[in-house]
Amino acid sequence: MAAEAAPENPGVILIGMPGSGKSTVGKLLSEQTGLPFLDTDALIEAGESKRLAEIISEHTSEGFRKIEAAYVQSIQSSGSIISTGGSVCYSREAMQHLGSLGTIVWLDVSPEVLEQRVADAFDRGVLIEPGTTLADLYDSRFPLYELYAQLKIEASLLTPEEVVSRICEQLSL
Repeated sequence: MAAEAAPENPGVILIGMPGSGKSTVGKLLSEQTGLPFLDTDALIEAGESKRLAEIISEHTSEGFRKIEAAYVQSIQSSGSIISTGGSVCYSREAMQHLGSLGTIVWLDVSPEVLEQRVADAFDRGVLIEPGTTLADLYDSRFPLYELYAQLKIEASLLTPEEVVSRICEQLSL
């Protein structure tokens, strides 16, 4: 996972589990770099005029993933900071499209820390099947995040500001 952002495309795409800090880090990174910020979950909610939890409850997991992939693939904002939903990793096409918009950065946070950060996954709009733990979800997504990430930041013990600093150092932003 060596990463070197192309100078003509300084975009940064943040992937990782719900509660890994993608939106918080994305906003801070946008402020620091002056690059525009886009949150794909907010894009979906605005487009569907519903909260993620409502969209997920109205569709199967597969149905929601298709909706998410379609929205992600419609993004044309290269040179932006993009915070993605945790389940975007299930769509190869969406991930390939995101890779064309900038460097994919995985914010890896341990399941133990995620449990502390994500109180109610269902209310928050996390795509998780009943009876499945965040640790189970982490285990199933880990190989996909690893596959697509060009840069991995171990973020469990870092503040959002420290994560931003590491991203900027690694990508020369």
